[in-house]
Amino acid sequence: MVKKHIFSAHNDLKTGFFSKLFLLLGGILLILYIIELVANPLNLNEDLNGTILAFSILCIGLGLISYFFSCQFSKLSKIAEEIENDESLIDTEETNEEQ
Repeated sequence: MVKKHIFSAHNDLKTGFFSKLFLLLGGILLILYIIELVANPLNLNEDLNGTILAFSILCIGLGLISYFFSCQFSKLSKIAEEIENDESLIDTEETNEEQ
């Protein structure tokens, strides 16, 4: 049997962690590419330099997308909290039963 997973509105699916991870990895790869382009200490060929640049761009892009999702999950969490705590949204049936 397949188990149903119910996610809370306060769960951000670790997008904040992944955005930091991908941005850090992309930044390290970009710095490695720039150092290799300027000083050439590792004597890597042109194809490998292009591959490092491509992975750097991909990681930075994934980091930015993950950061966007993290911000959206944060906004969703705030909206869910406001709805949970808003007393003006109490069901009208409950107020009729009290009277």
